[in-house]
Amino acid sequence: MRRPTSQRNLSLIRESGSTARVLNLGLVYERFGREPEHGEHPMFVNKRLNRALVLKHAVRADERAMFARGAPLTATKIVLPFASSDLSLGGAGFMVGQSGFDKSMREGVGGYHDAAALEADSELLYLLDSLPSFDPFLMRERLRSWGRTPARCYFDVSEADVQRMRAFVGGEIAQLVELAFANGGAAGRDLSRKLADKLMTDDTAQALDPLRLTLRMSGEDYREGVFAWKGFLYYKWLLADAAPRLEALTPSIAGMRLLRASGEDAQKIAAMRRHIVAHIAFAKSRVEEYLLKYDCAFAQLASGDVGSFRQFLLQAPSLFMPIGEAVGVITHVESFWRFRFPGGLRAEMDGAEALEVMQDFDVTLGCLELIREAQSSQAA
Repeated sequence: MRRPTSQRNLSLIRESGSTARVLNLGLVYERFGREPEHGEHPMFVNKRLNRALVLKHAVRADERAMFARGAPLTATKIVLPFASSDLSLGGAGFMVGQSGFDKSMREGVGGYHDAAALEADSELLYLLDSLPSFDPFLMRERLRSWGRTPARCYFDVSEADVQRMRAFVGGEIAQLVELAFANGGAAGRDLSRKLADKLMTDDTAQALDPLRLTLRMSGEDYREGVFAWKGFLYYKWLLADAAPRLEALTPSIAGMRLLRASGEDAQKIAAMRRHIVAHIAFAKSRVEEYLLKYDCAFAQLASGDVGSFRQFLLQAPSLFMPIGEAVGVITHVESFWRFRFPGGLRAEMDGAEALEVMQDFDVTLGCLELIREAQSSQAA
């Protein structure tokens, strides 16, 4: 029922886990567990579950039998560390939707004295499982739409991603430093890096007071505005980081060698491959259009038009769902393909596997809000 997770795996997750694939609730507890907001608005009711690792996990061949109704390509895995303060001891876990999931919640997680609490936590795990990633900006807006409002501390970019983003974000906000701090040169670049770190890790830091004054915002509007800004910087970085891999993805899918497939299956797979390649290109172009809106608003700020940028930030969270869904699904397809064919290995699949994988990609991409809207417009 519960599969052991090695200490090496947990250590790697802690050190290099990406925001999109790892929800590290134990780390959230370490950082914010003593703050009232964490206790008053937890992610999960169960305290042990609220300190777990929740992962987007590529289901392996030996794990497929754990699902009674057909295994997904990617599942949401819950890892319960044996000691949340020492991940080197390893942990045990289970996956959402696997056979015995309800039993794993009752007995594996344990501590439920209230059926309503168990149902609420199970429902939230299924909701998280329905998301393409744990991108905090998409996740927060989705949970809001479902009537769930955990504390803000659950929606941070991971430490590993902050490190990877540092130079990118510093370069993005260099113009702001010139506006807000009237500084330049080497000192300005250093200030850009420091401001980038503060912007991505602490939206209430005193060091950001010049930013708050520049935006002419205070209180909750300021916190929401900074959160939205972080979201656009995160999406810009994520898309830029994935661009070289996406460039190689579609020709690899289109050129995949098909083995042992019937003529009928080969035709179905060919049609789905065309859809997938077209959907990826369309979704990527639409996301780029949304990010261009941010670029235009930021250019207005850099030229001194603070009001327009402030207004854009306050309205921006409405864009996180279509952007986050599209980026999440595209990177899901890319990461699965890279997992299946590592190191540039030529793509070859048996007909039955190819049919399953292509159907998953085709359906998942076709369900994107951006693509559904485009299809509805064409049909009207």
